[in-house]
Amino acid sequence: MNEYKLPFNARLAFTLLSLVLVIYIGHYCAGILIPLVFAFLVAIMLLPLAHTMEQLRVPRGLAAFIAVLIFVILLVSVVLLLTRQMGAFVSDFPHLQQQLLHSLDSLQIWINANFKINTHKQMDYLEQMAMGTLGSATSFLSQTLGAVSSMVIFIIFVLLYSFFLLLYRSLLIAFLVRLFQEKHREELLDVIRQTRIIIKSYVSGLMIEMIVVAVVNCSIFWLLGIKYATLLGIMAAIFNLIPYLGIFTAIIVSMVVTMTTGTLGASVQVGIALLVVHFLDSNILLPRIVGAKVKINALVTIIGVVTGNLLWGIPGMFLAIPIIAIMKIVFEHIEVMQPWAILLGELPERPKKKRLKRLKL
Repeated sequence: MNEYKLPFNARLAFTLLSLVLVIYIGHYCAGILIPLVFAFLVAIMLLPLAHTMEQLRVPRGLAAFIAVLIFVILLVSVVLLLTRQMGAFVSDFPHLQQQLLHSLDSLQIWINANFKINTHKQMDYLEQMAMGTLGSATSFLSQTLGAVSSMVIFIIFVLLYSFFLLLYRSLLIAFLVRLFQEKHREELLDVIRQTRIIIKSYVSGLMIEMIVVAVVNCSIFWLLGIKYATLLGIMAAIFNLIPYLGIFTAIIVSMVVTMTTGTLGASVQVGIALLVVHFLDSNILLPRIVGAKVKINALVTIIGVVTGNLLWGIPGMFLAIPIIAIMKIVFEHIEVMQPWAILLGELPERPKKKRLKRLKL
């Protein structure tokens, strides 16, 4: 049977239409897909623990439940650690708001003295920006309570999905095997195996990296005498997981909070400390802990993070890299899609030229 190959413009139209449909479905079904993708990552991370318990003759359902329960205990421990600092921060919020306006006023006076810029015009703009950013204490508390309730519901669904993914993982693999033809079965199993290995190493590596960065940030902030050192250190470590963009968000938030509770010099010290820690993390810690498992170039990483933010907000920024890594694995095993895998990957290393030794005659 002869295969009919569509012309280039038809293939381009079908590709663009498929891309638009995928983006639309991803945005429209965000409420289902976001917790499901997070649950997929959690399930892969807990899979070795569940598998070890199953080898010890523990039933699969009980093993999945114990693995998820251990994850819940660790998560609750981190939340309780942050709750103490967050409670003090919320109670001090009205004072912090006034202190921020006072610090901005002092900064404007300094700018006026050095750069001869009208202070009154700046004051109106900066007050509106500060009030618009921080809002009143009442609205801040209501938004915080709403966000906490939504987060609790989100975490519950993630844990439920993780449990069922661990419980029914054989059923899901059998479904995928039956879905494809016999000749593609080996490639499908290879894709599943590589996806599990890469995502497990990537997620566990990021968790180790986040813990190390959080400990270093908190230690530096404690030495500098920064208020809310634990809260800011852990917050900066969490934002550091977002490639390229997260560190700038962490620096801005940490410097603003430090400026409201201390001096401008302390705020600058916090910004410099976070930059130094991020530089050491990106060049020393991240390559050694996470490794070169996910070989995605910087351009695709930035585009993926921005696209994830447009589709799913902050969760999309966290999920962008794992999703691109899975796409790259799938593309590498499909002959037609291999050029896209090359586009997502890094530059290939140039082969080293052999040096010819001169013969001494």
